[in-house]
Amino acid sequence: MPKINTLTKSSCHIKIPLTYFTKNHVGSMYFGVLLIGVDLCCGLLALHLIKKSNYKIGIIFKDVRASFIKRAENAVRFECNKGSEIREMINETIQTNERVSKSIKVSAFDIKTNECVVEYEIGLSIKYKSKM
Repeated sequence: MPKINTLTKSSCHIKIPLTYFTKNHVGSMYFGVLLIGVDLCCGLLALHLIKKSNYKIGIIFKDVRASFIKRAENAVRFECNKGSEIREMINETIQTNERVSKSIKVSAFDIKTNECVVEYEIGLSIKYKSKM
């Protein structure tokens, strides 16, 4: 079960434990679980900022690039510290009424060693719909 460690206007940190359900046949975290972590981390930060804006804004992910640095053999902490970039995207879509897309960086760290295990760039795309 993912756990939100931090959710502020500037960052979101999520922890996913390594358990029977998240561990693959070689003892590291499943590829799919690692992708869920990046989706949750960036998505929750974006939704948190959208809610604070008091505007109805749609969100989708267009693509993801991942660099796997090391096997995730323990619980993993996902960090997205790009709140200011996402706020700029929100302001731009409200002002222009156009879809705004940008690659947002998210990193995943081994909880025990604090080493980066995966670096992501996830394509966040948002579109202004209306005032709430």
